[in-house]
Amino acid sequence: MDKLLEVKDLKKYFPIKGGFFGRTVAEVKAVDGVSFSIQRGRVLGLVGESGCGKSTAGRVILGLNPKTGGEILFDGENLAQVSKSRQRELRRRMQMVFQDPFSSLDPRMNVSEIISEGIVAYKLCDTRAEIEDRVNELMEKCGLFPEQAYRYVHQFSGGQRQRICIARALATNPDFIVLDEAVSALDVSIQAQIINLLKDLQESIGLTYLFISHDLNIVQFISDEVAVMYLGEIVEYGTTEQIFSNPRHPYTVALLSAVPAFTREEKANKHRMILEGDLPSPYDMPKGCRFAGRCPYREAVCEEEKPVWTDRGDGHYCMCHRPQL
Repeated sequence: MDKLLEVKDLKKYFPIKGGFFGRTVAEVKAVDGVSFSIQRGRVLGLVGESGCGKSTAGRVILGLNPKTGGEILFDGENLAQVSKSRQRELRRRMQMVFQDPFSSLDPRMNVSEIISEGIVAYKLCDTRAEIEDRVNELMEKCGLFPEQAYRYVHQFSGGQRQRICIARALATNPDFIVLDEAVSALDVSIQAQIINLLKDLQESIGLTYLFISHDLNIVQFISDEVAVMYLGEIVEYGTTEQIFSNPRHPYTVALLSAVPAFTREEKANKHRMILEGDLPSPYDMPKGCRFAGRCPYREAVCEEEKPVWTDRGDGHYCMCHRPQL
């Protein structure tokens, strides 16, 4: 399989202004040197605590926020080096479903207008009748009824609104969709329906997803690969099986230990890893490992140098720069 999306050393810094002249006095490094790739037709789960930069990374990839540095290659083409017309065509093939369906939908537009907006903008249909047929097709595909096409957003439930958002994303015939906490605002039963819908669409259309979430159970179900973010950096990356069965980074171990256990056997085998220490300042990141202040395996060298991960031999994985380890 070929790579549909490739992100290389992606950076997004937000300036902090201060002083009488409003000069930049510091920067928040929301995304700092992130690299990953997604194979065509597969799902990459991007997980981490709130504020780690995962949503910002998704927005930068789609061009909703300008990047500070790095490269974004879509279907082998660098988005920063192609012409404006070619970039517009590539952007058509990249869509996003946001976390809050109500705030991401225009309350002044009915469902038909919302879904058809991208169709009209890219001139994907020639006549009004074709547009209506396409809207009805998308609504049925996403579990909505055609007779709901002329209703407004406030007339729908949260799950129905998210289905409208998915239908809108599908309207431009995309290859790649960023799902930014797409089910976190929904009830558990509705979450299951939306996740099954996304899986069905992926299999029937061949979509590729970047699935951003903090719900590890959902990520494990839908993802083929998982990347774990911490303070703007990816600290662990691998297949879903590798991440969930044999996590290497203590931050990943702590995240997995926080997942609720439901059966007696799970509760008996569950070991909760409590992270101690404080997060570093977002304006003044440490020189070495950003996780060192909370890591149970830290050494003095971790404060000064970026980590190298190796098997220590006793079942744990730690940051260690000594060659013999």
